[in-house]
Amino acid sequence: SGAQDHSRWRRTGFRQGNPYVAIKTIIVDDHPVVRFGVKQMLSSSENIEVVAEMEDVDNLIRTIGETGAEIVLLDLELERTHGVDALRVVRENAPDVKVIIYTSHDEEDRIVQAAELGVDGYLLKGCGQRELVNAIESVSTGGIALESTVAGKLMQHMNRRSNESEADNVRFSKREAQVLKLIAAGKTNRDIGETLFISESTVKFHVHAILNKLDASNRTEAVSIAAQLGLVELT
Repeated sequence: SGAQDHSRWRRTGFRQGNPYVAIKTIIVDDHPVVRFGVKQMLSSSENIEVVAEMEDVDNLIRTIGETGAEIVLLDLELERTHGVDALRVVRENAPDVKVIIYTSHDEEDRIVQAAELGVDGYLLKGCGQRELVNAIESVSTGGIALESTVAGKLMQHMNRRSNESEADNVRFSKREAQVLKLIAAGKTNRDIGETLFISESTVKFHVHAILNKLDASNRTEAVSIAAQLGLVELT
């Protein structure tokens, strides 16, 4: 078993005579019982060190900096931070940190949104201890860890997109569709934020996503393309 244990280590150079350094991991989940259980599962692997656990992303970026964490195990549905907003916080402020989504949500739109923002792994709660440990070890060395059902849904989405017409190929989330409609009405980011009760920075994120999906360089071009595709009506 010594050789097997050795194969799980990640070589990072010598420190205090030891050529291996544990993978520093942060658990973000708003359920204390889940955090406790995950920490217990990860303690079975000597090369994974849980350096912090938190219930939301409020102090996550600061904690990443203080601990030197390499991997964040992130639930998608936190009490105060919904959907992929938590993932976006990490991607925008700590782009080098690897993120593994650990959630009970397996809806295709969630998976696709997470993939578009750039996750390194997506696991469903209830996965086995070995699978969780393997995912962290794989991601730490540049791999991707997708549970089979998640990978299947992602493949189905990609295949469907390649087979659809251009208009059908452009898919917006409910919030993006709302933002697009308000852009077409000539509203500013501040106006849109006040109308939808979201922050201006969140509006900017949605606008960026809309421009990307329409392959547009600015708002005017985006509205023009969307109108041509029948996605919005110009008044």
